[in-house]
Amino acid sequence: MMHELSYATSILNTILDTINSQDLKGKNIKKISKINLEIGELIFINFEQLKFAFEVISESTVCEGAELVAEFIKPHIVCKNCGYEGELEPKDEFDVSCPKCGSLSLKIKGGKEFNIKNIIAEFDDEK
Repeated sequence: MMHELSYATSILNTILDTINSQDLKGKNIKKISKINLEIGELIFINFEQLKFAFEVISESTVCEGAELVAEFIKPHIVCKNCGYEGELEPKDEFDVSCPKCGSLSLKIKGGKEFNIKNIIAEFDDEK
C-alpha cells in the first residue's frame, strides 16, 4: 500500500501545484471532478488501493471526491538476444522475459509510465 500512497501523493501534489501555478492564478477552481491517468503495467500498481489512498489524502482539498480513471499501457519491449519487438504480457514483476526466446536481456520501450493525462475541473463563476 505504501507504493500506492506515494503515487496518490504525487497525483495530488501535481494537481495542487498546477492549480496554484501562475497559469491558473485568477481562475476559481471549485472542484476537480475527474482525473484521467495513464499507467504502465510494469509498475504493478494496485489501482483499487491507489483510489483508496487518493480518496483519503485528498479530503478537504479541491480533489476531494474526484473520480480516478486509468488507461493501462502494455509493456513494449525489444529483445537484445533475438530481436523480438512487441508487447509483453508480464506474469509478475519478477518474470519479465522475452516471449519468443526467454531472454532477460530486454530494452523496455513502454509500460513504466505514470502520467496524469488530463483532469476535469469545475470552475466557480462568481468573481
